[in-house]
Amino acid sequence: MKNFCQDPQDLPTTLPLLALQGAVLLPRTQLPIPIDDMDHLIMIFDILKSHQMVGVIQPILQKSLLNDDLPIFKTGCAGKIIDINEVEEGRFVVTLKGICRFEIVEELTHQGGYRQAKVNYSRYGIDCVEDSDFSCDRPRLLKALKHYFKLVNMTPNWQEIDQISNERLITALAMVCPLEAREKQALLETPSPKDQSQLITTLFELATLEGTSTTCH
Repeated sequence: MKNFCQDPQDLPTTLPLLALQGAVLLPRTQLPIPIDDMDHLIMIFDILKSHQMVGVIQPILQKSLLNDDLPIFKTGCAGKIIDINEVEEGRFVVTLKGICRFEIVEELTHQGGYRQAKVNYSRYGIDCVEDSDFSCDRPRLLKALKHYFKLVNMTPNWQEIDQISNERLITALAMVCPLEAREKQALLETPSPKDQSQLITTLFELATLEGTSTTCH
């Protein structure tokens, strides 16, 4: 194990919020986000002047990529801006690196044109310690993964998968696989990487069983 981020007590207790459809950010992963509306551009430039961190969270109802007026889940992940590129006039791609998950304590009234909330990181202090060698049933996971990829027509790089750590594999799968929003949220809220590995394996197995059942009928 090694320390990854600062003490959670030193992280900002108030975060601007980005409510993203069907997307979760997990610690130590990176997430590129297209930004092209004025309110979110203002938010990004405000962040760059301060702690450079934003809370990524999912809306409960899925309607559009950025969902600023919909109810949101209570658990998200703080992300630090590590790159920003203007891809065309007025349109940017902001890349975030996941730092630590949080729970919303209280959502604040809109300030500066965007959502903000008071947050607490205490439940997810584990995020500040990288545990790349936790034990999991990797053979079972890979077996379920092969069936799942076939079901959703994804072509993975198996050589790369074989080389990465258990933790990085689990977080990458949670972010890139086309799971339902509530399934992604369940993975986000599961505290430990070991428990996440068990949950995502079960989700892949259930999806494969349901897909096979649908095909048979």
